[in-house]
Amino acid sequence: MNDLPLPIGEDDLTAWVDRRLETARLGEVQRYLDAHPELAARLMRQRETDAALTEALRPVVEAPIPARLRVAPMQAAARRRRTIWLGRVAAVALLCAASGAAGWVSRGSTAAPLQSAARNAREAFLTYTPEIRHPVEVRAEQGEHLAQWLSARLGRAIRPPDLSALGWRLMGGRLLATAGTPAALLMYDDDRGTRLTVYVQPMGVDGEEFHLLQQGEVATVLWAEPRLALAVTGRAGRTALLRVAERVRAEMLAME
Repeated sequence: MNDLPLPIGEDDLTAWVDRRLETARLGEVQRYLDAHPELAARLMRQRETDAALTEALRPVVEAPIPARLRVAPMQAAARRRRTIWLGRVAAVALLCAASGAAGWVSRGSTAAPLQSAARNAREAFLTYTPEIRHPVEVRAEQGEHLAQWLSARLGRAIRPPDLSALGWRLMGGRLLATAGTPAALLMYDDDRGTRLTVYVQPMGVDGEEFHLLQQGEVATVLWAEPRLALAVTGRAGRTALLRVAERVRAEMLAME
């Protein structure tokens, strides 16, 4: 009987990344990776990205549910939304690690409008964040006026998310013109002069899409909520932007 070892397949490599490969198979896979250093390096980056993302989002997963929401049906719905969100985040991050460029998880037929929103968000970031004297139209000191103005123009409640717990300070915001509806751009910075933007555009989407896009040093986390497209753009790194996106999403949902 021929006892030749089975060829190394995609299932073996995925199990190696997830650290769930059976001991009997581990040696064979490791020898295969030793003979293919380029593949080994890519899978190691994928494993490190997965670990970093899990650690960055741990506070979100482990955060206690507020007392006012401790009703069984509401808890179940919240867990489902969180599981879906984190599942999309993890899938996109792994895809980006493998491709080195861009990733997405989507359902439905809203890709074209969201791609347009992604371009708008990136162009606004590149246009306004380098500005020294006029990066925003309304500064953070006029926060109430900023919220009322943007809410009136976009036709829904828009309040700048508080990102101070993540190290980001609101600078202010401005109104943007798009081919469809007006959009809002909120700008933040940290104590090192790094800036990021939160882009908000009313749009007929259903909340079933999530994208993580990167061109050069600039990354954009883009997702759809009911009738709304949101994007976080910056040079802060994917993990930091994903944490900001989760915070923005939580605050925007609280305004519904």
